[in-house]
Amino acid sequence: MSSPVFSLVIEFVYSFIELADLLWLSGWNNRTNSMSHSQCLLLSPTQFERSAILSHLGGKKLEGAIAQLCGFGPVAAAARTSSLISQHRPVMVVLAGIAGSLDAQCSIGEAYEFHRVRSYGIGVGDGEQFQSAGEIGWRHVQEDSDTVSQGVGDVLKKIDEKRKLENRFGIDGELLSVCAASSSQSEADVKKKRYADALAEDMEGFAVATACVIHSVPWVIVRGISNKAGDRDKKNWQADRALQKTAERVSEILAGK
Repeated sequence: MSSPVFSLVIEFVYSFIELADLLWLSGWNNRTNSMSHSQCLLLSPTQFERSAILSHLGGKKLEGAIAQLCGFGPVAAAARTSSLISQHRPVMVVLAGIAGSLDAQCSIGEAYEFHRVRSYGIGVGDGEQFQSAGEIGWRHVQEDSDTVSQGVGDVLKKIDEKRKLENRFGIDGELLSVCAASSSQSEADVKKKRYADALAEDMEGFAVATACVIHSVPWVIVRGISNKAGDRDKKNWQADRALQKTAERVSEILAGK
């Protein structure tokens, strides 16, 4: 083969490879975007919680879901959830992790799906003198016809009455989202006395739900009850069992049950 012809052949081959790469990359991006936009976003506050949940899921693949960390506490959870929603554009967000029980209805070592979440700690005062944002006339997010179609008060409700009736792991009460977990039984008692419907406390539920409302994305909260609120002695905790039960609930939600 003469040198000019050989050069033309090589040039053609390289051009063909480049075209094939471009077509493959374009197809991959389309597939990735399509998958991303149909996925559920599974969030956990800490690596400990996420690792335990994924471990308890065992060999089950997270088909149609991507597991990420939302961060510890309300500030990180709100910011991170909003960023992840913008990045992945999920069809639903599932927050899964542990919480402390404020009521005998929430048994230690079990997991529950909460349909109402209340903010606690944002407002004025502390302890028995605390007044929430709503009680002093403020909303956490104001309605805006251009950007936010639904404002956010002190309580957010998951609007899915059919699922509430069908889901035997749902619980008729509120998850109280706090800025700091109860450090004693007396602190937990103050919260329970003020909000009788509060059954458990966490730190991220309200923040994650708020981000979902702003982005118009459905949300689900599953909390495994690791301890009694106010009990900081981890010898009494059942975190692993609680996260095992959480993983079971998450598996059922992702399966559409």
